[in-house]
Order: sequence, then C-alpha cells, then structure tokens
Amino acid sequence: MSSFYFHQTHRILFLGLICNKFYKHPKAATIVFKETPGKQILLIKLLVLSCVFLLLQNITFNYFESMASTSEREKPHITFGIIADVQYADCDDGTDFSKTRERFYRNALNLLKNAINDWKRSDDPVAFVLQLGDLIDGKNNIGGETSSKKALSTALNPFNSLHIPVYHVIGNHELYNLNRSFYLTSALNSSLSLSIETSKSNLYYTFLPHPKLRIVALDTYEVSLLGYRDNPEDENYKTAQLWFQQNNKNEDINDVSGLDGLSKRWAAYNGGVSERQLLWLSQVLQKAQSKEENVIIITHIAIQCEDRDYAICLAWNYDEIMNIIRQYPCVIGVFAGHEHAGWDFLDEHGIQHITFQGVIETRPGGNAYATARLWDERLTVTGLGRVPSCNIRLRFPI
Repeated sequence: MSSFYFHQTHRILFLGLICNKFYKHPKAATIVFKETPGKQILLIKLLVLSCVFLLLQNITFNYFESMASTSEREKPHITFGIIADVQYADCDDGTDFSKTRERFYRNALNLLKNAINDWKRSDDPVAFVLQLGDLIDGKNNIGGETSSKKALSTALNPFNSLHIPVYHVIGNHELYNLNRSFYLTSALNSSLSLSIETSKSNLYYTFLPHPKLRIVALDTYEVSLLGYRDNPEDENYKTAQLWFQQNNKNEDINDVSGLDGLSKRWAAYNGGVSERQLLWLSQVLQKAQSKEENVIIITHIAIQCEDRDYAICLAWNYDEIMNIIRQYPCVIGVFAGHEHAGWDFLDEHGIQHITFQGVIETRPGGNAYATARLWDERLTVTGLGRVPSCNIRLRFPI
C-alpha cells in the first residue's frame, strides 16, 4: 500500500467517526464548536463534504495507480522479429523457376533494411531476430565464390545496426552458393558467436530467451543433395542420394512431374534431417516438457502442410520429425520459410504452423516481416505487409 493511500484512508476514517458522533449526539457539536444550532449544522455538513472529497480523491488515486499497474503488466515479457527469404542478389528483377512469380533481388535488401529500421524505432524493444533462411539468392553463384561471399556480407551488414542477437537457419539458396563446410564457420552458424546449446559441427541448435519460451532451430538440409560438393563421402549426402533415388526417377533433380500429393516433396530444393538430429530433437523436447517451457520450432522447410496435393515445399522426412514433435505438447508453433507465398494453419494437435511470406517476392513499397510478443497466456505474431497476424496460446502460461 502506498503512503498516500495509507494516510488518506486514516483521514477519511477519522472524519467519518467525528461526523457519526455529531449525528448521534447533536449536543456534542454545541460543546465542541460552541456555535448556534444553525452554524453547528453547517459545520457538520462541511465535515461530511470533507469526507466525500477525501474519498473521491482516494478513489481517483487508486484508479490511476491501478491503470499504471495494468499498463506495466501489459508489457510483453519479450519481443522478437521474424523475417524469411530475403534472397538478396545484385542483379535485375526476374521470376521464379516457373516464370509465374516476380522476384525483386536488389529491392529485397531495401525491404530488409525497412524491417530493421522499424524494429529499431519501436517503443517495444526487439530482443533478437529469427532469420528463417535464404538470406542470399542462388544467382550470386554466377560470379563464383567471391560474388557469393560478397552478397552474404552485404545482406548480413544491416543486422549489425540492431546490436542484438540474430538467429539463422540455412536454406537451399545458401547451399546453391557455398558448401555446408563454409557455413559451419560463418556468421550463419549462430552457435559460433552466441551462448546456445549445440555442437559447433552442426547447424541445428536451441536457446532459451525466456524461462517459459524455448526456440529450437532445425537443419532441414542436413540430409541433402546440396552443399556437399567438397565432401561427397559424407554419410548424410549418401543417405540423401539413396532416399532420392528411391522416390524420384526424373533426370532433373528439381522435376517433380509424375509425382502426386506428398510425393511432390522429393525435389533437390528440399531436404531432410538425420537420425542423429531426430534423437537430439527428442531429447531437447523431453527436457523442455519436463520444465514446462513453451517451444517454437524454426526451420527453412515446413514440416507439415495443410494441402496434401501441394507438398512441393515440405521436408523429406517430415513425418519422422512430426512423430517426435507430437509426443511433446510443449511445442506450440512451427515457423518456416521457403514457400514464398506463405500460409498458416492450426493442426489437429493444436500446433500453429506458419510459413512466412518471402521478402524476395514482395514488390517495392511493400513489406514482409513480423514481430512476435510473449504475453502471460499467448504469443502474438504481428505481421507487416504481406505477412498476416495470429495468436498462439501458450501450453504453459507465465
């Protein structure tokens, strides 16, 4: 209780007792005030008015004190940014592989800067950013390794002005440019510069930005046909070749013609995770469940899709990943990139899947990013531009 509130309450009680005494014993007023009966009544009325005034003052103070307290409670516990598929390249605008969707390579860097500037200007400080893969486009590889590294440096540079952690996942376009071995020692391997739980030989990791929120980053190109040009004997690359040969017989490894439904995921621009990563994921989620942590999974490739006839952007062994996730109710959401049109749906287990719209296919003047806020009972994702907003209910309220 504040000092103001304490003293005002005692003043009201004191004056109330006096008024009550005079009301029950009118002669007492004659003794105390030594005035005529008319003046006695006037003085008693003044005492009553004083009580009313102090009471109103007290109520007003309590109202504003309550409002301030409510405002303080309504501040989010933590705020973070989300952005996907920037795919910057210093080249003219173009289209996707199907020649049906425009891509704005140079302008993508401007939109990234817009997002960063908005986060910097926000009254609600952003604690970190999730970058969901494909920061640079495969077109940079036309100029060779030097061109790819220059583009990566250019795309990473705007993040430096935030002076906060940026957590990355690897996309297919990173691997069109440079091998996995390069990224293990680059800024895109978030574990190198940040104190997070992982092995520095992996591109998957986890961290805890709040006692009730855990982020788990998957590497859905660990088993892949991409990024192993310098290490063709790697077991994960051999596994990828075996899986692919069993599921896609087309000469062009990005051709899914002849494949139906979920089988359309068997294209080289997708990939999967190893048995080792699956075991790691299970161990992380088991620990998170026991500690009542709400978990968000981040990945470049989606690990579930609502439209089973349109599974062209789906992790190869998505079913194995989801079988593990479904065992642990602590998982409340999966954030992905890769499919630039974006989509979202709530699955039958109450997990919110969001594929964020790609910056690369956002026209100049538009926006494509989101800001997430952790509240007592929910995580809100507020989209800007092409990205819609949604609310995710926490399994374990704060």
